[in-house]
Amino acid sequence: MLPIPLVDSSAASPEVAAVYADFRDKMGFRATPNFIQVQGASLAAVQGTCSLVRQVLVQGVLPRALKEMTFVAISVDRGCRYCEAAHLNFCRMLAGDARTLEKLVSNIDEVLPEAAREVLRFAVKCARAPQGLSPEDFASLKRHGFSEEEVTELIALSALAVYANTIADATGVPTDDMFGQY
Repeated sequence: MLPIPLVDSSAASPEVAAVYADFRDKMGFRATPNFIQVQGASLAAVQGTCSLVRQVLVQGVLPRALKEMTFVAISVDRGCRYCEAAHLNFCRMLAGDARTLEKLVSNIDEVLPEAAREVLRFAVKCARAPQGLSPEDFASLKRHGFSEEEVTELIALSALAVYANTIADATGVPTDDMFGQY
């Protein structure tokens, strides 16, 4: 039994069910992900999470595929199996090649191109120990052509991944069938 049970649409309050429907529609899901349903006991939590996901992960200037790769790299580093499986699925949906996806879970230092590898390294370091980011870490991204807007978005994405990993791990949420098992 989960410490925090999933709240499906039929058991959710009308307000939470409306958030679920909006999230499914805007994200193009056929079902509400378990990660969202595990927060269904709290309207504030589910609204906040859905907004963060849409604003930080889906919108913005960084390419969605790079964001999904970043989410995978952070989730692998932190050992979050739910987020790893879900975001690997999104990488596959965005036409990520099998070799790159394998490197995301085995060794990000082998990911190509070099600019993507630097983004992943920066994001994992930011998620692990943000106070340890150095001027050289920022300069490396700048050398690869990343703007301050993109770097700021990358920092927010790193924080979102830690937030999502914490929720998924603390609740023990099971991986959705639609994401498969990795």
